[in-house]
Amino acid sequence: MEHTEKINEWIPKYIRKLVASKEALVETLDIKAGFLNAHRPTGLYGTVGTDEDYSQRPDIKATRLKEELAAYTNLTPQQICIGNGSTELIDLVIRTFCHVGQDHIIGFQPSNNRLKHFAKMQALEIDLLELGHNFEMPIYEVRKSTTEATKLLFIENPNHITGSCFANFDIVDLVTSFDGIVVIDESAIDYAPNQSLVSIINECSNVIIIQSFSRAWGLAGLPVGMAYASPEIIRILNILKPPFSVNTVAQKMATKALYVPDQKARIVTRTIEERAQVKTMLEKLPAVLEVFDSETNTLLIKVEDASIMTQHLRKEELIHVLNVSDLPGLDNCIRITIGKGLDNMRLVKAFKDMPIKTSGSRLFWKAVSGTLRQASSFLGIFKKILGV
Repeated sequence: MEHTEKINEWIPKYIRKLVASKEALVETLDIKAGFLNAHRPTGLYGTVGTDEDYSQRPDIKATRLKEELAAYTNLTPQQICIGNGSTELIDLVIRTFCHVGQDHIIGFQPSNNRLKHFAKMQALEIDLLELGHNFEMPIYEVRKSTTEATKLLFIENPNHITGSCFANFDIVDLVTSFDGIVVIDESAIDYAPNQSLVSIINECSNVIIIQSFSRAWGLAGLPVGMAYASPEIIRILNILKPPFSVNTVAQKMATKALYVPDQKARIVTRTIEERAQVKTMLEKLPAVLEVFDSETNTLLIKVEDASIMTQHLRKEELIHVLNVSDLPGLDNCIRITIGKGLDNMRLVKAFKDMPIKTSGSRLFWKAVSGTLRQASSFLGIFKKILGV
């Protein structure tokens, strides 16, 4: 279904006015090659403390990075918006298309909390639908929950908690029938590139696909996010986004990473191999009840007691895992991240020792002994006070 003519209808009136005013301003700030920039009060003598020169503002258009991304994705630079990580872009999309305190968003749970966070900041109603069996998309529930107030449909693919992907035909089915903006968060897609739906933006002008350099590309410390959409949507996002949110170093490193995609492909292959090995080893352990299939660099694991295990791993093994037991349908589940070989072996060993170290009797006597030690300490202090 063609949505291009409806984009302006989906954008709040006050946002349309802001776009029009800023569009004219952006043209006046476009510094051409050979011009003397006497407009911006930036430094003129390089950067203190380094031979590198970062005295000038970053490229507001991220021109070089967009060109490389366009070649990498078979898109055009006009279909790409660059942001300070995927989180900034999700926030930007919500603020661009949703009327504050008025529109509704449909999402799914379990999922990353950032959608809920940004929806609350805009006082928006959000309907989080529970995933079906094997974390399948509840298509019927989506259609039943969609009303005239529903402005945005948000889909994590892969899901940040479960690590699973939806069937592509289910997503396309919803996209082509949804009268609003569909955001597909693919910021964890690196390990399942064949599941990406970037190509559909050429046919579906109501789709925004968000990706990131933070996982397999290894640039989490220099956040770079990408939004892919129709030129009409990208033009609006580029005008509204903070102008210098992606710094010069981040743009440069992301561009350099795109020069060597084979290196990223090798990292993905290695991670998938490690994930398979860890899954096989964990499934053999008494403390593990189930290890779910994953399309990312994480694994969702069902255990006997997630609270006890999480606490023990943190305090005794110095290993931090994510306890997701409070999310619907994930009782006693934790999520781990697949790391390098030695780190994975350390994690598996900690799980292997779990039945002994976290058994009920051991925890009971550990608590008792702690109480006795504390009582003994108080008794010693009491005796000193009395001079006994």
